[in-house]
Amino acid sequence: MKNKLLGLSVMFIVYSIAIVAGIFIFLALANSMNHYLAIFIADVVGTVIVYLFGVLFKTASMYDPYWSIQSVIIYSCLLSFYHNWNIGTIIVLIAITLYSIRLTVNFIIGFDSLKYVDWRYRMLKEKSGKLYQLVNFLGICMFPTCVVYLASVPLFYYAKVGSFSYFNLIGVGIILLGVLLELISDIQMKKFVKIRTSRSDIIDFGLWKYSRHPNYLGEIIIWFGVALITLISYPEVWLFILGAIVNLIMFLVISIPMEENHFKDYKPTYEEYKKKTSMLLILPRRR
Repeated sequence: MKNKLLGLSVMFIVYSIAIVAGIFIFLALANSMNHYLAIFIADVVGTVIVYLFGVLFKTASMYDPYWSIQSVIIYSCLLSFYHNWNIGTIIVLIAITLYSIRLTVNFIIGFDSLKYVDWRYRMLKEKSGKLYQLVNFLGICMFPTCVVYLASVPLFYYAKVGSFSYFNLIGVGIILLGVLLELISDIQMKKFVKIRTSRSDIIDFGLWKYSRHPNYLGEIIIWFGVALITLISYPEVWLFILGAIVNLIMFLVISIPMEENHFKDYKPTYEEYKKKTSMLLILPRRR
């Protein structure tokens, strides 16, 4: 517990430094360039700071909470910058804050010390060898930052022009549905970890009986909800949905295949589970 509290304290300080630096960079650039570009540069600076501290403490997991707090921090700061606090923007803030809390708490539960490293990072380190730090910076840190930034662009636009509309509640409702799916998935997975008899066991109840990745489904739904909040009221910026689409592609092409290939290494019945169970959508079992 002592190591966990120490590690979390260090991460809190690192993230505070990154946030302050990001705000400073944005304010310095906001009057001389497009705000979306200024936000992106500030976001990249924050990512670089977190990455460098991760190198210092020898853990790529220093970055893990970044993409769960990235959007809510930037959105909150933009609301203050644009002086656009109203019922509509606050409701959206509450929705994405719930999303952020769920992801961050989930990380904290699994985190035990600064020595904690996600299995994905260990695998990438083994495969990349001497190129690991490049893979760490571009793949583990910068790539997710860019994906979340793109998916969050509708939020940044809404922070400037958004006001309350009952139609926006559709997008908020979709976000909350995604958060609920993730939360239920988390609870069921934690229950499974407690009752399983072997690491090779496969979770086969609850949402996981009908979807192999209900948690990822929730994540995908959330970002389409974020896009709809803006697009419903401002259809002229329809291109903003591209971020949610890029996020979907990331899960389909990278995250899910990586995880399923990992499972096949130590879950001998996983192929049978795949044949019966939908990859993302919650659908009836196949015979």
